[in-house]
Amino acid sequence: MKKVRNKKVLIGALAGVALVAAALVGYRAFGWGAMGPVNSLKLDLSRPDALVRTKSLSTLPRDLLTVPLARDVLREDFLFYYEQSEDRLGLKGSLRRIAYEHELGWGDQLLRMVLDQPAEVALWRDADGSLKHFAIAVSRSQLTRLLEEAGKIALKDTQMRVAGSLRVDGGQVPVYALNYAYQRTLLFAAHGQRLVILSHPGMLYGGSDGKHGDGTAEKTVASLLAPELAKQNVFHAQFHLDNAAPDGHSIAVKADFLSFGYQPFFGALEALRFDFQQGAWQSKVLLNADKLKKVGEKGGYDSSALWPLLPHNPSACFSVPVDWTALQPVLKRLGSKTSEPVVPLAEHLQGPAAACWYGTSRLHTPVFVATRSAQAGDDAVYGSLFEAAIGGKDPVRKTTGKDGVLRWERSVATALGQSTPALAVAGNTVVFSADGKLVDQVLAVRRKQAPAASDLLPDGARTIGLIAPASLARLIQLEAFDTLPANKEPVLRAAANEHLLPRLNALKKYPPLRMVLKRQPTSGTSWETLEWQETAR
Repeated sequence: MKKVRNKKVLIGALAGVALVAAALVGYRAFGWGAMGPVNSLKLDLSRPDALVRTKSLSTLPRDLLTVPLARDVLREDFLFYYEQSEDRLGLKGSLRRIAYEHELGWGDQLLRMVLDQPAEVALWRDADGSLKHFAIAVSRSQLTRLLEEAGKIALKDTQMRVAGSLRVDGGQVPVYALNYAYQRTLLFAAHGQRLVILSHPGMLYGGSDGKHGDGTAEKTVASLLAPELAKQNVFHAQFHLDNAAPDGHSIAVKADFLSFGYQPFFGALEALRFDFQQGAWQSKVLLNADKLKKVGEKGGYDSSALWPLLPHNPSACFSVPVDWTALQPVLKRLGSKTSEPVVPLAEHLQGPAAACWYGTSRLHTPVFVATRSAQAGDDAVYGSLFEAAIGGKDPVRKTTGKDGVLRWERSVATALGQSTPALAVAGNTVVFSADGKLVDQVLAVRRKQAPAASDLLPDGARTIGLIAPASLARLIQLEAFDTLPANKEPVLRAAANEHLLPRLNALKKYPPLRMVLKRQPTSGTSWETLEWQETAR
């Protein structure tokens, strides 16, 4: 019973980055940035990168800390920080002042109205890639008096004004702007029992005067304010979510955001989801069955051919259902730099590909492994691809091993120092890394001269990810302290010693885990359960 409970607790534990991002946004309580043109944000408000559905935003960070890993790594000061964050305190102070000066009764109640109610939070990435902009939508029956008072305040208060209006349900709904701190402005609008808050005015308005509305954004916000449930759930279809309210918390994040925009190369994987119900987190993945069938000769998401090729004990390793035909435009551009076309490679490669990080290397030098069909043809085309893709002035060095393995490498000077990327073709295996030593390790595993990641895997076909928290923590520690030399960054180095090291030491205590896809969809697009299981050390 204890083992089953531990597995349930571990489910979603290592999805902490996504969960923390969602909790952070919910608990920062509405605010980044100053008034700016919508074009500067470049957001499509109809297509968020993530969607949080929760019975209570205020309980989300606390429930996150029920995961032992999150509790040990984040500690209680995570919760304290977001309860006392600058944005939340600034907003609370502004609301108190407005309520006091205008003799209103709501004050802090407005914050509780949002944070303690069932809500949806849609999130969009900023130019720096972080989930920075958001819209919060809640249903509340006590909005009539609030709207009346907001309209009066906007006529005479220095921090609050009418920013514009929206057409909702046949009528005009005012949109209010609240300046609650230095360069901190949010928008809010209410209609009937619906309240919508936007973290940045530029999400809705733009132009030189900040008053020109974005048509798509206005339509989206109007839908969120509509009285009909079907219109309110304007984001559900793209995340393949039903309209039932979650019993706890549900956080869905699109794969395009998590993959830094590379998701078109593995379109079968559309999103990840983390649900909190009955005191435990659970992970799910959104898969497109029709696109999965095009992955490899076997069809489906079968990683069994990859794990026997990968070195034992990766810090982190994931297999991805690559759509190799999506590489054709990239290969076409690279082929223009070579005497030999490389586009045919898109037809040679098949099945999932693996990306793995090892503690013996660096975070910026993972190793990539893929398989190709037996009828792949000319090996020289891989050399042409390597020469075109890897810059540098030094010549490409090609070697042929006794077992027929072809290997290309080139020395390259980078901002992080000298690097020797390498590409090798061995039978049906293709391997590349910016760290040539990792390529050699994969080749050693293939020759049965080193242990493989599959040696201790009970089910390689359904295993799509491996994480060794201890090894990953050491890799993070190496990277962090390498960028903070004590003689040049004494203050930041001291802060890392005090705050980062204890978290990493806590992470090192956790056993290796594998991510198992229990079932694959047979048709359409559906959410499938991911299980996190302990593996042998």
